Amino acid sequence: MNGQTPYIIGVGPGDPGFLYPIARELIDRADIVIGGRRQLAEFAPKAQETFIIDKGLAAVLPFIRANWQAKRLVVLASGDTGLFSIRAYLQNRLPEVPFAVLPGISSLQCLLARCNVNLNDLKIISLHGTANANLQNTVMLNRCTAVFCGGENSPQNVAARLLRLPFANLEITVGENLTYPEERVTTGTPAEIAAGSFGELSVMLIKNADPAARPWPYLPAGIADEKFTRGDVPMTKSEVRAVITAKLRLTPTSRLLEIGSGTGSVTIEAALAAWAGSVVSLEKNPAAVALCRENLARFGLDNVTLLEGEAPAAIPADGQFDRVFIGGSGGNLAAIVAALGKGPLRVVISAITLESVGEALAALAQNGFADIEAVQITAAKSRPAGQKHLMLGLNPVTIISGERK
Repeated sequence: MNGQTPYIIGVGPGDPGFLYPIARELIDRADIVIGGRRQLAEFAPKAQETFIIDKGLAAVLPFIRANWQAKRLVVLASGDTGLFSIRAYLQNRLPEVPFAVLPGISSLQCLLARCNVNLNDLKIISLHGTANANLQNTVMLNRCTAVFCGGENSPQNVAARLLRLPFANLEITVGENLTYPEERVTTGTPAEIAAGSFGELSVMLIKNADPAARPWPYLPAGIADEKFTRGDVPMTKSEVRAVITAKLRLTPTSRLLEIGSGTGSVTIEAALAAWAGSVVSLEKNPAAVALCRENLARFGLDNVTLLEGEAPAAIPADGQFDRVFIGGSGGNLAAIVAALGKGPLRVVISAITLESVGEALAALAQNGFADIEAVQITAAKSRPAGQKHLMLGLNPVTIISGERK
């Protein structure tokens, strides 16, 4: 080890016995050891000099810049350096520093060993420092999900959120203080885990017996109309929704702004398609807001923010959107499109009157959108008539789309 090679060392799940010999030697020889207070106490109690990370990571950056070339420097990282680690933060923000990385054993690996589960069977997310990470969407789509807990996202709080998935047959295992003398591994239903109390050093393993048991286990385009709770609020029909979803060109990480949620049928299709992204939906009708919220709960979605308000005034000022769907404008279409800023964006608008079609085409052209396209959908669905069937026509809908680079 020399002054030109600072090290990031994964110190394992907690017990110093899991630290392998080469890592132990590098820590003992270091001029400066950087880490959290607990890590320094357990792995570098006799260090010549330490830097404690206790008020955010930003403070460590200038310290490393000032010292890495002159002194032998080691950064302690909890668990595995390749799994939600400080390593990525440091390497991304200090590209000039040639870190050498020694991975460690993660608490997740320890829990998997206790439960006889393979790492390659998992979807892994972290709720350490974030309140969402699309927990419900991830759990309902995968047979096995690992969750790193932290802060307000304790195992009991995470389990309580999963009670919103009544259609899912879930089993939760919590690994608490793994490798420490007070280690505890607990398995139960979401209700049982939600009623418990667990320490901060916890990781969860959530098994979903049948991901296909969710309300719509197919590709989210054209969900059957009868899957939604209906009311007096107009609903975009299945065949039209399929085309709208296609024209939005959603990806799993899309960030959609929807104006006019209605019953929430388009909202839900978009949220299922952008399962690792987000949907912000505006609706000015209180009855529609209530109905949309009921349908969101029915599908167990947690990547939708539903706001009661009228566009353009209610459009979030800090929204980071890459798609916009306008299903209802309340006569404000031109102002809404103008309020969408100047950056790259794809916009889809549905219209049922000729006047709205013309207004949509003009608004997109005037605000820098190209590749503008209008498609009119005229569909008919069969209905029983005695022993035969008749075709019942639906109102034609025009779908206008455009993109701004």
